[in-house]
Amino acid sequence: MNREYRYGDALRLLGGTDPAIKKLDTLLGLGTLGLWDLIEAKNELIKVGNDLLGRWRDWRSGAGWRSRTELIEAAYRILVFTSFFEAVDDLRLPFSKEDLLLAKQQARPADQSRATAVRENIDIVLGGLDEPPCPSPQRPFEDVKADVEKYYGQLAQGVLSVLRGVAGWDLLASHEEERIGAILRNGLPRLAVARYEDGYRRLACDVPEFALWAHMQEHQATRTGLASLERVLVGITAGHVLPAQLEALRRAQQDTLAHPVTGTVDVSVRMRLPTLEEAYLPQRFRAGEVRSAPDNPSLESWWKEKKVLDDLPSFLTACLTRSAAGRMPLIVLGQPGAGKSVLTKILAARLPSAFFPIRVPLREVRAHDSVQEQIEKAIQHATGEDVLWPSLARTVEPALPVVILDGFDELLQATGVRQSDYLSKVAQFQKREASMGRAVAVIVTSRTAVFHFTNPPAGTVVTRLEPFDDDQIARWLNVWNKNNASYFTQQGIEPLDLSLVLAHRHLAEQPLLLLMLALYDADDNALSKTAPSFGQAELYERLLLSFVERELKKDSRPGDNLQHRAELELQRLGFAAFSMANRRSQWATSRQVTDDLAAVWRKRPREPSFSTPLTSGEETFRRFFFLYEARAARDADEVRAYEFLHATFGEFLIARLVRSLLTEMVSAPRGTLLEDPPDTLLRQLLSWATLSSRAPVVSFLRELATMSGETERWHELVRQLLQRLNTQPDVDIAAYCPRVASPAERYAYYSANLVVLAVSTADQVMASQVLPGHEDVHTEWKRYFHLWQSQCTAEEWEAQVQVVSSMPQAKGGDIVLRLAPATSGQEGTRPDPGPGPLTMYPRMI
Repeated sequence: MNREYRYGDALRLLGGTDPAIKKLDTLLGLGTLGLWDLIEAKNELIKVGNDLLGRWRDWRSGAGWRSRTELIEAAYRILVFTSFFEAVDDLRLPFSKEDLLLAKQQARPADQSRATAVRENIDIVLGGLDEPPCPSPQRPFEDVKADVEKYYGQLAQGVLSVLRGVAGWDLLASHEEERIGAILRNGLPRLAVARYEDGYRRLACDVPEFALWAHMQEHQATRTGLASLERVLVGITAGHVLPAQLEALRRAQQDTLAHPVTGTVDVSVRMRLPTLEEAYLPQRFRAGEVRSAPDNPSLESWWKEKKVLDDLPSFLTACLTRSAAGRMPLIVLGQPGAGKSVLTKILAARLPSAFFPIRVPLREVRAHDSVQEQIEKAIQHATGEDVLWPSLARTVEPALPVVILDGFDELLQATGVRQSDYLSKVAQFQKREASMGRAVAVIVTSRTAVFHFTNPPAGTVVTRLEPFDDDQIARWLNVWNKNNASYFTQQGIEPLDLSLVLAHRHLAEQPLLLLMLALYDADDNALSKTAPSFGQAELYERLLLSFVERELKKDSRPGDNLQHRAELELQRLGFAAFSMANRRSQWATSRQVTDDLAAVWRKRPREPSFSTPLTSGEETFRRFFFLYEARAARDADEVRAYEFLHATFGEFLIARLVRSLLTEMVSAPRGTLLEDPPDTLLRQLLSWATLSSRAPVVSFLRELATMSGETERWHELVRQLLQRLNTQPDVDIAAYCPRVASPAERYAYYSANLVVLAVSTADQVMASQVLPGHEDVHTEWKRYFHLWQSQCTAEEWEAQVQVVSSMPQAKGGDIVLRLAPATSGQEGTRPDPGPGPLTMYPRMI
């Protein structure tokens, strides 16, 4: 609610020069608000309030956003107080208007102290009187009603304080005082809330914003995107002719609806990708408000108690119809592939004419520019014309400009520049524009995981996109199958079945990954032919290999060994996944990957070309659909960062590269001079982060070991590496150094990872068989245990003791090591700790 005007201002704003308003102004003491005055003017207030609310249709059409928003919020204030005093009137209290006047103006000197005390009590009760609780899109209407009832309880206490100052109060019997007090404290708030809810629902029939605020809008919007909201809000602004430059921007944004749902993948000539308009389904979401600095929407715990909602277009439009939209940004969070950018394109194309959207892809503008400069540059990119922001903001009136800043996380990922104050700068931009009479709303999208780098202003509304549910997956598949019906018939392919997709729910619940599954199956029903017994590792192997081969075929030549090239690409992607994991991050820049590859991987000669050659990092990422690219301009350069659309893709590639290394090491010929297999590359990769901190890596390793048939040979190799751990020199880190780490830290990580490999390749391992054996097994295990605890991060240490189970034998004095049964999982989650041997034995020693 706007804090700049009080209840009297609301009456004048809604009623203008109405004679009844002037009369009420006189009764209220020239606009000053006090409960004595309101009770005295109760009858006039009810009459004027109902009259103003009933005349909503007379003046609601054609108003600009700012004036309309003020009128709506003024109407809400009047509704709150009118409902309360109608309830007071219904009580038929035994005091007349004359009694109140006498108590107010002719208090006896003997009662002066009592009257003063009563007035002081009223002042305390009415501390928040000019700001009644208001419905907001991020809060259920039932919660708002509960707050309004509490507010009415404060007002009722004030009424009771006023009545106790009336001379007639002393004439009441004690039981009458108690009865009236109970009615005011308990009955009045409930009666007022009933009046309030009834009036609110009546207004919601005439005023779309009231319905949107309280989630009373019909869910037609959920089924048809924003099309129905265009019809609902058609009366907000009259038709307005825009200059050619701005019409060009609107058309450019609307034209994207006809584009394919993704432009990052090529398909067969006969296959048809759905358009953005066809494929878009409003996501389910959660919403909350940042109230203070400790609030952290990047944490799962912050969202736990917030309900899942299913009408995102109505929610966003409701947020844009409140005055708060002009004061601070609205945040939309989600995982890669969740559909944030698609949502911004839909909003830019389909927001009702009451708004003028401007989509700003932050990857295409300079990170260090001001918000205004970023907006102007985005318009120039979209239309080829220069448009100054002040001119645009004045020209689009009475519509509200809505700036959509897409990809705040890209500024953080790609530039490495600290942008924690970016949202504050956005709010300052909005404040400046409001002071100039040019209100502007701002929507900012970001990945959830990086949002902890920001400091959102208190009062910021944050939404988080939720995964697709079964119904949304089914509806998306229906669009896909309908678009490709002729292709399926020509190729003899069956449409993609819902039950088959739901078997891979962890992928299907993200829109882009669902498309990936659909494309995979469109190649001769590849997903349908996957055996039900296939594990996740085998599915990922086939899935990623098919997409790599699809891309390599585009520039293949006669005689190319496509299988060999695909293996090289997957290995290179595995090194890139290590670049991220060894930096304890979900992403890496192309520069970081280039440096890492130069240090640890074979180099291939470049093809002669007249174009600027790609770095090895850019070449690794440039063409794969299952990778997410973040770009941002810094100074004169464009910086790129990359991550996998789903965390388990990177985790699978890490496990796959370890498998390839172990396979080559056990297959390497033994000579007389170099009998032991060299572990230089394995040690380089495994000396910076624990495999156990990414539980799916361990699960994939276990499954890949079984698939390979090399489990016993792998285990023997790892056992040898552990036993000669202290006799081998540390690797040279001058070339490969993803982060700063001491020799002790690198040794701790490598030994911890070798233990994980040992228990991943055997049902159980005796500690005496794998430890170097310089001391008795208990002493040595204790030393390694505390080494890991001292050198690893708290999270990595916790993951290690959850993944590796240790239990002393009853006889023999050895220690049994096993892979914890709970070690499985998806999406980078860690298994839940439980009772038993996972941590018991190490703590005993």
